[in-house]
Amino acid sequence: MRPLRAVGLALCAGGLLACASTSAPPTSATAAADPPAVQSDPIQGWNRSMFWFNDQVADRFVLAPAAHVWMAITAPTVRTHLEQFFDNLNFPGYFVQPILQGDPHQSAVALARFVINSSIGVAGVFDPADAHFQLKERKEDMGQTLGVWGIPPGPFLVLPVIEPATCVRDFAGWPLDQILNVGDTYFWSWFAPYGETALRDVNRRALADERLNSLREASLDFYAAARDAYFKRREVVIRNGSDDETTEKPNDDLYDIPDDPPQP
Repeated sequence: MRPLRAVGLALCAGGLLACASTSAPPTSATAAADPPAVQSDPIQGWNRSMFWFNDQVADRFVLAPAAHVWMAITAPTVRTHLEQFFDNLNFPGYFVQPILQGDPHQSAVALARFVINSSIGVAGVFDPADAHFQLKERKEDMGQTLGVWGIPPGPFLVLPVIEPATCVRDFAGWPLDQILNVGDTYFWSWFAPYGETALRDVNRRALADERLNSLREASLDFYAAARDAYFKRREVVIRNGSDDETTEKPNDDLYDIPDDPPQP
């Protein structure tokens, strides 16, 4: 399962980045300036070749079929709750990065979310911190922190398996993310070597399936659309705007107990 895990991580990340919403306006004045009208892409030949491999080989023949089988046997709420479990493991990064960005309040929010969701949220499967305590999640990584510090993104970069959509600045922060964002790390297989990582990657590809297909159909140049979506999304999250990467969260039905139980 490890080859599937590696390919899965690459393609699901690419799908999420490519199909993430790009219309959300920045909501914070913090961070770098607006992205340039023409994104920096000096190694476009290499990038397009790697993008083709990720999309037309790894995704088409490995990850997408696995994701479609997974979608056929699971409900959307199951897939989203599973993603919440893995995302809860990213707590170290979600706690440390806001401190580096000068936002200790968000670090406190991340800590409170982790304590609540890891306990009454059943190891993060449910998200009562959001549903009942209005503690909103904010995904964080080192690339965002570097952006807050004013470091420009640099050229676009596509790598097979490792990073299907990134830039020089964000890739520079990747090693630290591998240590802190435990739920996303390649090192996860050391702790869960029996297929859990492949399950995570297939699940994330399933969550991104509708948006990924929509972007493919709407784009005359899928590579350019994915590249531009990546840069726009990164500027939004650096400014702490909306980061809608997967799907609308389901109700935390574990806590949805009706006042009047149904009569037999």
